[in-house]
Amino acid sequence: MIFTDIIFSKWNKKKFTPPKSSITSFVLRIFFHILLFSLFIIHLGYGQCRGDINLDHTVDDEDISFVVNHILDIDLIEGDGFDNGDIDGNAVINIFDLIAVVDISIYTDSEWCDFPPIDLSLAWQVEEDLSYFDSDSLQNIVNNEIAALQYIRGFIVIHRGKILSEDYFNGSSIGQNYNIWSVTKSYISTLIGQAIDQGLISNQYVTLDSIFYQNSFTTLVTLEHLLTMTSGWPENGYYMYLENILDILLNTNLVWSPGSVWYYNNAACHINSYVLQWTTGMNPKAFAMENLFPQLGLGNPYWGVDADGVNNGSYDLYLTLRKMVKLGQLYLQDGYSADDQILSSEWVAAATSGQTNYWYEYLWWLPGIGYLAVGLGGQYIAVVPELDLVIGVHSATESSSFYQEQLLDIIYDQVVPLFDLNRSLNNYGINFEHITNAIK
Repeated sequence: MIFTDIIFSKWNKKKFTPPKSSITSFVLRIFFHILLFSLFIIHLGYGQCRGDINLDHTVDDEDISFVVNHILDIDLIEGDGFDNGDIDGNAVINIFDLIAVVDISIYTDSEWCDFPPIDLSLAWQVEEDLSYFDSDSLQNIVNNEIAALQYIRGFIVIHRGKILSEDYFNGSSIGQNYNIWSVTKSYISTLIGQAIDQGLISNQYVTLDSIFYQNSFTTLVTLEHLLTMTSGWPENGYYMYLENILDILLNTNLVWSPGSVWYYNNAACHINSYVLQWTTGMNPKAFAMENLFPQLGLGNPYWGVDADGVNNGSYDLYLTLRKMVKLGQLYLQDGYSADDQILSSEWVAAATSGQTNYWYEYLWWLPGIGYLAVGLGGQYIAVVPELDLVIGVHSATESSSFYQEQLLDIIYDQVVPLFDLNRSLNNYGINFEHITNAIK
């Protein structure tokens, strides 16, 4: 009905009435224009922010109203809004563009527009225009909820590749490096994925005898078991201080059948570092310095080593908050930094899929919304791909479980909903029980 109203409004304004003899051909021309234009739009796809007239990163009824008013010469669209509204790129916004904007609005259902992957090797950009979301509520949460937490040190919110909010507390600062503790595990997972992408490891399903040597245990335990905390090996609290630790770990008796029991295990996870060393011929940090750290703009960070000089596969990587969350943005961008894919989409999907356990996959936690890298004391990279959202936290290592539960509740119950435009995540069940029980 809206299209008919616009067409006849234009005719009335221009004092134009189509001759009766040409009505049929006129209608046919309109029909074929719409058909061809629709085919053009389908071929083009709805990337970036086409149709976002008011520049709020969504396409909805407001944008449709802007186009209607422009076509009726009531309020003309200019600048970037005009470029977004000129769907077919002919330097005119007309009825066909209106049809496309309506179509985009229906198709996207008030979701955030796509955005191009940012170059992660560069410094973060700060979003200057916060008018497109409820920034006052976010600032109130930070000022009144986050700032009141005893052990909080840094809190950052990144949306669509730009910083929206960043604050430091209790003597911390933007340039301070922290031990990110078990967030290191998510970095190790990424390096394993890159080694597989490069063909240095055939896949994550190989048994460890194909990487190291054969014994009664390595023939049973796969690389995937190490990545999912289901190897069956017990913990060894001294693994960082014992020489020849790889042989010690590989020759330790299994407590459970591999794949049968989930058990959070730093020592077994450290074997992933030796997987990288044996398959790439490089220490994990050396491999990262070629394949990951420069691409994320991380410089040359400190990363602790065991008694044999191999980087700790479970913790002891030191990063600033801004640098730590680069990994979350990489996964959000499906492994891309700008146009360079440095991690395969297949690995991003597999590492965060929940196929093995609904709460944990390849050294990433699955809280029920998106995925989460977790470190001792409350070091977090929360990634919500559906909302283009990354949230990072640095906390004091000596924090309590109660503090960590409070912090996670604030992130997922208060901050995340600010960006959930159509409340699509309302029915997701959030569960932090495994996280708070394992990370102490």
